[in-house]
Amino acid sequence: MKFVKNAKKCLILSAAIMLIGLVMGVFMGGFNLGIDFTGGSLLTVNIGSEFEAETINQALNEAGEAGYTVLKSSAGENNEQTYAQIRLRPRATEEEDTAQREIIMEKIKAQYPDAQMSNVERVGATASMDLIKNALLAVVVASALILIYIWIRFEMESGFAAVLCLIHDVLIMLSFVCIFRIEINSTFIAAVLTIIGYSINNTIVVFDRIRDNRALEPKETMENQTDLSIKETLTRSIFTSLTTLLTISALCVLGSDSIRSFTLPIIVGLLAGTYSSIFLAGPLWTWFDRRAARKPKKDVQ
Repeated sequence: MKFVKNAKKCLILSAAIMLIGLVMGVFMGGFNLGIDFTGGSLLTVNIGSEFEAETINQALNEAGEAGYTVLKSSAGENNEQTYAQIRLRPRATEEEDTAQREIIMEKIKAQYPDAQMSNVERVGATASMDLIKNALLAVVVASALILIYIWIRFEMESGFAAVLCLIHDVLIMLSFVCIFRIEINSTFIAAVLTIIGYSINNTIVVFDRIRDNRALEPKETMENQTDLSIKETLTRSIFTSLTTLLTISALCVLGSDSIRSFTLPIIVGLLAGTYSSIFLAGPLWTWFDRRAARKPKKDVQ
């Protein structure tokens, strides 16, 4: 397969996904921000006995609630998990908040008659603008350090290619959560930072093989060297990502609803990172090298 020759088609596919995400974001009101970003109410309900979180989820759905989070908390001499902590999106007025809480308690008592409201408090956005700015700063700093590292180890052109692939992976993740309206909370920031570290690993493996092949066949065109290097590392890239993907997929399927806001973006990021390391990273390096009109040279070890 001619990876360099077909890279433009891959870029068009990625651009189409990002464009769909942008259009969906515009027409559907932007990202589906979770309570971590919007704030809301925190209800502590004493169920009075052991309970299933899924039953509370069902009661909240019947009450017309969306974007909530349910956690179990322990209390009592035997540390029984008899308390449910429920985080709700904020309402426009205090009266609407009160009315919604009454509906929720009515639905919960239908399943657990002894349930009592223990505490109610309004909470602010825990993932404040400071956290978002710090996350963006972490992405920028990580990208800059990766650029410097790859520049020293390989070439400046390869550093630009690697950083563009990282940006590509993050934008694909953002497009996915926007298209499918997945809730964005503080765990999504952790997912983005995780994918940045994972994606660059696959890219460096491909770049290592390109460098080795350039040293072995300095008279060969870089396009042919890149195609050969990608083919030689293809099995490794796929099986490494597949191993991680199986683990994360199991966690997504078997885990609770609250953890899916982390695992789903991770799955998309893994797929995007594998895709970019195979179909985009090497070709981008080749294109940048061609534009720089740089002849193949012996790399500094």
